[in-house]
Amino acid sequence: MAALYSTTSLADNASDSESEGLQEVIVTASHREVSAQNLPISITAVTGADLSKLGIEDMADLARSMAGVHYTDKGPFSGVNGANLIIRGLNSETTSGLPAAASPVVPPVATYLDDTPLFFNLRLLDLDHVEILRGPQGTLYGSGSLGGTVKFLENRPDPNAFDAKVEASLSGTRHTSSPNGDVKGMLNIPFGDTFAVRLNGGWSHDAGFINQPNLYVLDSSGAPVAAQPGNLFSPPVKYSRQGVNSYEYRSARIAALWKPSEDLQALLSYHYQRDTANGFPYVATSRAAYNQPINPAGQPPGNFTNPPLAAQLYDSPVPAGVDSLSSAEYSADTTHDNVDLASLTVSYDMGFATLTSATAWAHHVNTTRADETQEYINFPFFQSLYGQDPRTYILGLESLDDRPLTQELRLRSRTGGVVDWLAGLFYNDQKTTIQEHDFYPGYLDFYNSCAPTYGQSAGDGVTPSYCGLGETAYTANPLTYINGVPIIKDQAYIGDFETHFKDVAVFGELTGHITSAWSVTGGTRVFKQTLQQQQQTGLLFDGPAYVANSSLSASWRRALWKVNTAYQLDKTNLVYATWSQGFRRGGVNALPQNEIGGTYTTPAGLTQLQPDKADNYEIGFKGTLQDRIRYSAAVFDIQWHNIQEGVQVTPLVLPAAINIGNGYSRGVETEIEALVTRHLSADISYTYDKTKLTAINPLFVFPNVTAPPPALGTPLPGTPKSSAAVTFEYGHVELLGGELRYSISAHYQSKVLPALSATVPIVPGYTMLDTRLSFARSHWTTTLFVNNLTDNLGITSYQDPAIFGNRAQAIVSQPRTIGLTVGYSLKEH
Repeated sequence: MAALYSTTSLADNASDSESEGLQEVIVTASHREVSAQNLPISITAVTGADLSKLGIEDMADLARSMAGVHYTDKGPFSGVNGANLIIRGLNSETTSGLPAAASPVVPPVATYLDDTPLFFNLRLLDLDHVEILRGPQGTLYGSGSLGGTVKFLENRPDPNAFDAKVEASLSGTRHTSSPNGDVKGMLNIPFGDTFAVRLNGGWSHDAGFINQPNLYVLDSSGAPVAAQPGNLFSPPVKYSRQGVNSYEYRSARIAALWKPSEDLQALLSYHYQRDTANGFPYVATSRAAYNQPINPAGQPPGNFTNPPLAAQLYDSPVPAGVDSLSSAEYSADTTHDNVDLASLTVSYDMGFATLTSATAWAHHVNTTRADETQEYINFPFFQSLYGQDPRTYILGLESLDDRPLTQELRLRSRTGGVVDWLAGLFYNDQKTTIQEHDFYPGYLDFYNSCAPTYGQSAGDGVTPSYCGLGETAYTANPLTYINGVPIIKDQAYIGDFETHFKDVAVFGELTGHITSAWSVTGGTRVFKQTLQQQQQTGLLFDGPAYVANSSLSASWRRALWKVNTAYQLDKTNLVYATWSQGFRRGGVNALPQNEIGGTYTTPAGLTQLQPDKADNYEIGFKGTLQDRIRYSAAVFDIQWHNIQEGVQVTPLVLPAAINIGNGYSRGVETEIEALVTRHLSADISYTYDKTKLTAINPLFVFPNVTAPPPALGTPLPGTPKSSAAVTFEYGHVELLGGELRYSISAHYQSKVLPALSATVPIVPGYTMLDTRLSFARSHWTTTLFVNNLTDNLGITSYQDPAIFGNRAQAIVSQPRTIGLTVGYSLKEH
């Protein structure tokens, strides 16, 4: 990865005229301040200076800058879906998902902002550095650090000097009609020698590049407007919009550092971020999304001539203006994602050891509106239960409300002795609500007009009908509640997960220095976790038999272990071997016992989600050669047991999570940083990762799950076998009293499976190129950049046709973007 640069040179004997030398990055992955190159684990560290230099502003940019870290970029929709971030192949979730639909499964990679565990789409502003820890990190980072851990370390207030920075960017993206803009700034204010405050903030706007030529005109109630008022089977009125998926990001942070002595310091900080999007980066994969049945096999038999099959399902003309960046959805998906995070970290050096207390509270709220029509009209029972309304439109209202409170106490011994040790206590109290409420605006009015002429459906889920079943609550015996679930007009579905999770853990690591070159480390984490969940699930149109409202609970007591041994070959090169474990908590599913008129009985095993665990075996090498080449390489084999996946289960396609089986991930990861000359440097990383599903849970079959499961031996989703990242930089070129620097970066990934399904298409491999030309003089820096230089349509994921039929869409990357950035820093370059 480009960027192992900081301010502390390892090149004590290097000539300034020949090279600046390789630079250290001090990391805290082991809860000690250690050079990344001296830490016997697989870790990539990137300084904040290099994040800025390479134009890296979010997790998507960061993942593209290195191999072996995979991220499905969905803009502001990325903040609630754990499958967005994958390390070492440990993922089972679909990478496409529904817009911002939160999964009840904990993400497979733990993410930390300083000492606070929280997953969201963080904007990378004013960071000291980022640490990417590869492989299970269960002993120090607990539940969720299955494939790895990513730590974002923010710059601390500095009592020693006043400082300020400001930067602004303007750019244009192909296939958009407005410019992109970005402004960010930082202010550091010291108050004496012991206290300082640091503020930073940013605003960013990305213009939309997805067109939607198939949008429905909606009335004041949200129902589609009929082209012929009064005609029951009139088609909808449509219109077109360009550039729907525009994004906006706002973030701010204030931090105060009090350091009355060298032994005591306290850091209080508050972080705020608000992300919004006016559309999702979906594109239709074929013109069949506009003019063919959703799923021909799912169409009803018989001669429907009065009226014919609904227009939105058959022979609808292809709208004008459809191209490779067009979506067939009937409305634009929107999201608002808010994060508030407050933390207090106090550290005291007691001489023999340092005591650290890290307290954090966060509130993460996401609300999303999504068009889910294509999923509904592909249900095999749709024609029976919902009829032939030609203006079918399903609005999904999805939300996440997450409130974690964490407290960690750590006692870390002083280094330099025969034995180093670390001991800690961890407590997490987390309340999370995930909701999906689906509405069919206008359906009751359609049914009330239709039923007197064509009658009510048989409701068996098989026999087609003109009018459907109607809404049970509004027919013969009006209901206000079904099994405790409130009934609202035109609400077709409810799926709520209300979870209260507690985690209490004791953890520690002990390192013995057998000789000056050989060390052995052992670690453990012993914990108790409890989970209480209330779940409301059901198709509300269809009566009490289709609605479940129940409370379940579960608890786990476990111990995780780690053993590491390292040998220092010489002053700058070492070899290590590690066995480590990762763990994710389990869960519960509240599901109806019977469905589809009693023709399906829910297996009891689907109601319990067991924890999953990973065992990691790893051998690595890392070091520095002649102070001009820095390398690291690791060979790993991870056995994954009781794999969890968030899936849609039962014939009614209800959200849940199940254990799908066992698998493995095996591979090689390498990184090389080379100073070729004083002017030319190169950073090259490559990862080969072979994943496989080795055992399948007998419950992981259709119709227990909606999409047909994959064959044994199928790769795990979201991870290509090969990925590579290369950055060449030519810099330190003196010009007009300043310095010129040019860089070009490439990211490659091979083909990838986007979901564990027998029917989902393979995502083809692709390569992306970015380039930057910068000129720095005195306090100013100007950068001309081009992202996606070749304007490659990089498809990153596909929806599954088994669920979405011919309207299964693809997620695509941003087209070529050309821009200019100007920055001013109070400190000279």
